[in-house]
Amino acid sequence: MLPIRYKSLNPLLDDLIHDLCNPGCCSPDVKYPVHDIIENDKEYIIEALLAGVKKEDVSIEVENDVMMIKAERKETKNLKYNRKETYYGKYERMFKLPDGIDRENIQSSMENGVLKIVVPKLVGDTKLSKKKIEIK
Repeated sequence: MLPIRYKSLNPLLDDLIHDLCNPGCCSPDVKYPVHDIIENDKEYIIEALLAGVKKEDVSIEVENDVMMIKAERKETKNLKYNRKETYYGKYERMFKLPDGIDRENIQSSMENGVLKIVVPKLVGDTKLSKKKIEIK
């Protein structure tokens, strides 16, 4: 799992870490969707490219501080391909959600093969300032 604010230093190392932490995703039958993460003052926006995937074949679940996207592009049987370069199969991606987000109001939409997930930030100052704990 990579945090939503993650800044990659080495994409190959990222893949290795993800594979070690998520053994179910190591299969060549499961791919990462290509995605962007955008942050502004009010929200995080995740845009994942899922060309050819129907929205009923996409699921998004949040459990504790992890959001899981699962999708599947199903292949039409009995077609004769002269060339096949597109991927058919399962996609999965996990995101570790940061503190200070409004989990109850996460929204998603899908248009033209792009899954858009809007993760709103909580209103107000949600950052914890430094605090000394008194020992009694």
